[in-house]
Amino acid sequence: MSDSGNPKWKTRLVEGKFPDRDFDIEFWQEQGDEAIFQAAWEMVELAEEVKHGRTLRLQRTVTTLKRLSG
Repeated sequence: MSDSGNPKWKTRLVEGKFPDRDFDIEFWQEQGDEAIFQAAWEMVELAEEVKHGRTLRLQRTVTTLKRLSG
């Protein structure tokens, strides 16, 4: 099965000046919401590991509320 309609690589050549954001915006719009969220979450996990040396995990806090009689 060929995937010629959706190339895996997208490149650009920038010479002589700082690149604008148009390429980045177009690239991520083509990826879709799920890919954007997945990439952002990967950055959050990496930042936590680099900054604190730990992996993220779910917080498991249990709270019980009881009504006071009276």
